Amino acid sequence: MPYKILIVDDHALVRDGLSMLVSALPGGVTILTAETAAQALEQAELHAPLDAVLLDCNLPDSSGLNMIKALQVRSGGAPVVVVSADETEHVSNQAMQMGANAFVRKSQASSTVLNALKLALLHGIPSVRTATPVPMHAAPALRAAPVLTARQLDILLMLDQGLTNKGIALQLG
Repeated sequence: MPYKILIVDDHALVRDGLSMLVSALPGGVTILTAETAAQALEQAELHAPLDAVLLDCNLPDSSGLNMIKALQVRSGGAPVVVVSADETEHVSNQAMQMGANAFVRKSQASSTVLNALKLALLHGIPSVRTATPVPMHAAPALRAAPVLTARQLDILLMLDQGLTNKGIALQLG
């Protein structure tokens, strides 16, 4: 069954780019879009349950950060990945404290956004912040966290969708 993902950004070019990126997810995707906070809340409620939300921090009618919890509630508990042009650590920390499952800066590679979304879709994976690498002086458990390749994430997503080993093998060739 295809994923339902809501993309919320006030810039059409960013929405279109994220839509193209997200359409590469294995298993298919139904993409919903919104350019304002009001539209996002309406879409989330109308199409619940959603599988994930990609959310811009700066919307014309509200701070995206203030919407994280509301979107999670109205979307049936969907994980929220914040995608922001804001480069400050303060905004990243605030997004995570408000319940975001991941925070990705728009200056990062598209593969970073896609991998953060894939991890968020695997509801059991802990929250990730892709803004900065884990420092060497961090707790050993954080430094030793396993890193999955893009292909491994694809396989996990297919398992999450209920595909069998044979079905995964056929889909991946």
